[in-house]
Amino acid sequence: MYRLIVADDERIVLNGIVNTIPWDELGVQVVATAENGKDLYEKCIRYLPDILLVDIRMPEEDGLTVIGKLKPLFPDCQFIIVTAYEDFNYAKKAIELGVLGYITKPVLRNEVMENVRSAVGKLQEIRKENRSGNERMRTGGADSLIDRIIRYMQSHIDSDFTLMDVADYVQMNSAYLSRYFREKTGTSFIDEVKRMKVERAQYLLRSTNMKLYEISDQLGYKSVQYFSKLFKEATGATPIEYRQKRS
Repeated sequence: MYRLIVADDERIVLNGIVNTIPWDELGVQVVATAENGKDLYEKCIRYLPDILLVDIRMPEEDGLTVIGKLKPLFPDCQFIIVTAYEDFNYAKKAIELGVLGYITKPVLRNEVMENVRSAVGKLQEIRKENRSGNERMRTGGADSLIDRIIRYMQSHIDSDFTLMDVADYVQMNSAYLSRYFREKTGTSFIDEVKRMKVERAQYLLRSTNMKLYEISDQLGYKSVQYFSKLFKEATGATPIEYRQKRS
């Protein structure tokens, strides 16, 4: 199910959209609603939506301003705007922001459903492309953001870096980064870090005379026992056994 947030300062319109659309049939779940721009931004950070249905004119901040702030944080999110104003400047700004759909009030049920179906279709295409591009990504693929993340991890493998460190580096919410990383690579951030560290440990065991505790410490593991357990789970051999087989 794709997560959707609906934002509109008119309670009647908001409730009408939320309560009259057969969301389950569309493969969508309404995870939150908002009645002003500030609340919308906070709800997005909390609930990590895939689709946003947003009114343009709202208190605190207008919908387009909020979308501009959210776009870098949620690069795959599909934005659909709702407005009572057929204004060229609004439409122009929406196009610049890459908004998927533009609905004018009064809101028609079928029009909402048509736009949401388009958003779901777009998300499905993105996920399909992500799955097929995983291997290319690991070797320097086309997605610039995930490529930056992987390069950071690889360059900091000899340290005890965290998800928060990477999130700060790419200026992304850490919770969203965790989900984004899994969607892009098919594995969790933690599991990928472990894989990278085991791969690095294998290289050090083969090519250096470093002691086990030195390798463990260099990779950010203070406990040699934990490191050895992790290594064996990944390779089927303890670090010492691995080194002996390749000596």
